Amino acid sequence: MKSNIRQRVFRLVLSASVLTFLVLVGVALIGMFAIRYTLDERSAALSEYSANYIQQTVTERRKIGLQELATAKAQYIDKELTKQSWDAKYLSDAMNIELKTPSTGFLARNLAVANYQPIHSGEAYIFYTPEFRERAIDAALAEEINRACNISSYLIPFGDRYQSYFSSFMVSSKNGYFICVETAFNEEFIDFDEEFLTTYDFRTRPWYKIGENASSPVFTDVYNDMSGDPSLACVTPYYDGNGNFAGVISISYGIGDIYKIVLDTAVGSDGFSFILNSNGNVILSAKKDGIFSAQEVDIDLRKSANAELAQAAQKMTAGETGVTSIKIDDEEYYLAYAPMNASGWSFGTIMSYTTVSAPAITAREKILEQMEEFRSSIGQLFFNMLIGSVIMLVLLTVWMFIGSSRVSKKFVEPIQQLSEGVREISGGNLDKKVKIDTGDELEVLADSVNNMTDELKNYMANLEKVTAEKERVSTELNVATNIQLSMLPHDFDFNRADFEIFATMHAAKEVGGDFYDFYMLGENHLMITIADVSGKGVPAALFMATSKVILKNFAMTMKNPDELGAVMTLANRQICEGNDEMMFVTVFMGILDLKTGRFIYTNGGHNPPVVYRNGKFEYLKVEENCVLGMMDDIDYVQQEIQLSKGDILYLYTDGVTEAMDEQQKQYGEERLLKCLNSAECSCDLPKLLEHVKEDLNEHVKTAAQSDDITMLAVRFNG
Repeated sequence: MKSNIRQRVFRLVLSASVLTFLVLVGVALIGMFAIRYTLDERSAALSEYSANYIQQTVTERRKIGLQELATAKAQYIDKELTKQSWDAKYLSDAMNIELKTPSTGFLARNLAVANYQPIHSGEAYIFYTPEFRERAIDAALAEEINRACNISSYLIPFGDRYQSYFSSFMVSSKNGYFICVETAFNEEFIDFDEEFLTTYDFRTRPWYKIGENASSPVFTDVYNDMSGDPSLACVTPYYDGNGNFAGVISISYGIGDIYKIVLDTAVGSDGFSFILNSNGNVILSAKKDGIFSAQEVDIDLRKSANAELAQAAQKMTAGETGVTSIKIDDEEYYLAYAPMNASGWSFGTIMSYTTVSAPAITAREKILEQMEEFRSSIGQLFFNMLIGSVIMLVLLTVWMFIGSSRVSKKFVEPIQQLSEGVREISGGNLDKKVKIDTGDELEVLADSVNNMTDELKNYMANLEKVTAEKERVSTELNVATNIQLSMLPHDFDFNRADFEIFATMHAAKEVGGDFYDFYMLGENHLMITIADVSGKGVPAALFMATSKVILKNFAMTMKNPDELGAVMTLANRQICEGNDEMMFVTVFMGILDLKTGRFIYTNGGHNPPVVYRNGKFEYLKVEENCVLGMMDDIDYVQQEIQLSKGDILYLYTDGVTEAMDEQQKQYGEERLLKCLNSAECSCDLPKLLEHVKEDLNEHVKTAAQSDDITMLAVRFNG
């Protein structure tokens, strides 16, 4: 006879438990005997290996800590330099805007002239080079200076942001003048000596040359300012209204905080930190002499005779992060370095091998001492474990037999309950509830079965109702689509030789908000209309129907084609009445005199049409009038052009130019104009519209249609 689940679970649990226990006991005993046998002969090697490993680990941890320290300091300094770079870019953008401002869009501002009067600290002033003072100032240069003086309102607030003894914020023109704000704390006036006032030409200075050849903010090397403190300058070019180079923006300030970081980062009595520029020169250092001194600015560490140092310098200038060992004067050091991306520099900190390894040596000695104590206690522990294992074997064997029986019973009972409940539910009793309180996956499964029966009952009750409702909505949308299409004129044959007309509309949903209209006003005037209602779907379709009727009703009351602007004005007022949903519609209306070719039109916020004249398509110039439905006090103006025989008017909605492909790129007005000019303009108008639609489909490809697409074309035959 086949055994049941309970018997199988019992045998499985018991055999697995006994086998696992025996394997563990066997492995433990073998391991203990092996340890006992080999401990004496290998304890010394094990102790040495452990001690060496700990020493190596501690040393590596210290190296990692040194690297983290260098990286943290580099990131802090880089943050400060990035702020200075952003400020320089901000001033450059501001200067570009000032020089591009129309001549009527700025106010002239007078500044103090440093060549002729004393300058207060924090005061904006202008300085003229000797060459500039000797030249004649024409109207264009005078206007440039007036424009440039407005930058002073940007420069003055920077004085409070840079808390150093001396800081300078300068806009230097290629024409020989600069506008500047300088701050010297605890000083009332900026001191200019006579030689500076009579001979200084900033255009010859290295910082100006650097800025002139740059395309973005760059940093100079560290130099000493007027107070003798280390300073730094960030320079970037700015451009005139034509995009040509106009001058250089310069921000310079004392970097005492950065210098303090370099001094304070040293680890140990012989450790120190330094900053290396992209040319391999040390520009800031805690060392006062030697190759790491900032005084030796001409030394390129990448070319050092010390191969290890040269290789490390190469990696630093390449913007890498790392830790390496180098020898200096026959003593071994560790060098940790990290890049500062804003300036292209690298921060390095050096610590001696002795300082790094001292904690590791102490840890090694401690490990050797502890391993010796371990050897003396392992023998007693081995004997105690052997006695305990025998006792545990007997007790656990009895416990596993009893426990396996209980586990198998407890495991099988909920399964049986669940099986009986599911069998009853499958028989059609959806009110059956399976109750299992095991607190595990079986209880979750029982709850899922109960939830399934409830959802199944609700689904069966709602399925018929939902199906009927969907069929009703679908029927109503089909009727609405047919009604909307029937409102648009589809008869394009007027049996006249003096004009041709054709139009198409493709709605994005079942119903849309676009519409077109055309009809005769008397014997010789053709009225054409194209419009686009805000939104889509049924609300847009209803607003479209109302707008179409209002526009046509007012148009039919015209007594003179020159009243077209008034028609649009009156229609807008009526559309605004009761427009609580604040919907709007863009409209283009025009009247074509079929005898003379005179075309009168008015535009209500719609896309400009395209007209074919003189052998090419071009956009028609339209007034930027407001859309209809937003404000009821708008007066719409009308315009007119003269058409000749064969000229074509092409009208469209924004569903054409704003159609997007899979990458969300719009079709655009430029491609529409290119498409029309590539068409055979003597062809039938339906072919012309089909040509545009094919090019539109080629652009859109598999992307879903996002808006209604409506086009209308009229050819005047004279």
